[in-house]
Amino acid sequence: MSTDLARTAANRSSKRLAAAHRRKTYTGERVEAALAGIGRKNDIGLDACSPVQRSFRAFFALGLFNDGPAGARPGAWGYTRLSAYDPVVSPRWDELVVIAERAPDNVVGWLVPKQNRGMLCVPGLRLAAMSTRDWGTFYLRHEPTGARLVVTGRRAGPLRDDERRSGSWRDALLEGEPLSGAERRAMGSVPSMTPDAEVLLAGLVTRYAMEDRREKWATSWSWDPLDRSGDRRQDADLMSRNVERRLWGEGDSWELRWTGYPYPADLARALTHPVVGIPGAALHLHRDIFEVTYGSALLEIREWRA
Repeated sequence: MSTDLARTAANRSSKRLAAAHRRKTYTGERVEAALAGIGRKNDIGLDACSPVQRSFRAFFALGLFNDGPAGARPGAWGYTRLSAYDPVVSPRWDELVVIAERAPDNVVGWLVPKQNRGMLCVPGLRLAAMSTRDWGTFYLRHEPTGARLVVTGRRAGPLRDDERRSGSWRDALLEGEPLSGAERRAMGSVPSMTPDAEVLLAGLVTRYAMEDRREKWATSWSWDPLDRSGDRRQDADLMSRNVERRLWGEGDSWELRWTGYPYPADLARALTHPVVGIPGAALHLHRDIFEVTYGSALLEIREWRA
C-alpha cells in the first residue's frame, strides 16, 4: 500500500472511531458495537438502514409503544416489558441488535412466538440460529419482511465471525415456519404508513434507551437514569398500576402518547437532536404537543391525558 493510500485509510479509520465515540455517548453502546453501526460516510448511523430494516423497525414500534387498556391492538403482542431488561439498541444497516446483558434468553422468549401458544410476541418473528461460542446470542428473522434481529448478552454486540447453529430452542417457532392465522390477522390489522412515517416510527425504536447527561434528557421507558426529582413519575408503584401507551395513526399522520417515562420533551429532543436525531427531522411545539415532522410525515408526541 502506498503512503498516500495508507494515510487515507488511517484518516478514514480515525473518523469512524470518532463517530463511534460520539454515538456511544448517547446510546450506551460499547465502542465495538457503535463502530458496527457507523455509516459509510462516517455518519452516526442510527437511521441509515435498508428499506427492509426500516419497515421492520416501524412495525416493531407498534408492539413496543402500545400497552394498557387504552393501547391500540398491537399492545396485545405483549413485548412492551422489554424495557424492564434495560436494553441497549444498536442499529446497523441491515440488522437491528438488542443488547440485553440481563437474561437475553428471557428477551427472546418475549419476542419470538411459541409453538401452540396464544401469545403472539412479534408476529412473524422466528429463531434462525444461536451462537455456538456464546450462549447469550440469538439470531432472529422476521418472515414477512426478511429483516434480521439479533438479541445478545454481549456488551460489545455479537461476534463478527460468530459460529452459529440452528435447531430447536425451548418451544420457539423456527425460521421457515409459516405464519399462523393469528399472526396473519395481526399483520393485516396494521394501518398503512408512508415511507416518511416509517422513518419516524423506526427512529423511536433506535432511540429506545438513550441519554444526554450534558443536556439532561433521557428516553428510558422504565425509569429516569438522570434521577430528576420533583415529578409524579417517581411514584413507581403508581406508574406500574397505570401504564398506558398508544402509538397509532395511518399514512403520514401518527400520534404517540403515554404515562410515565420518558418525558415527552426528552423523546422529542432525541428525535431531532443535532448529533443523534433523525437527519431532516424538525420539531414544532403546539401547546403541550411536540410535533416532529419528517418530509410529509407528522408524529405528535404528548403526555397521556385522561
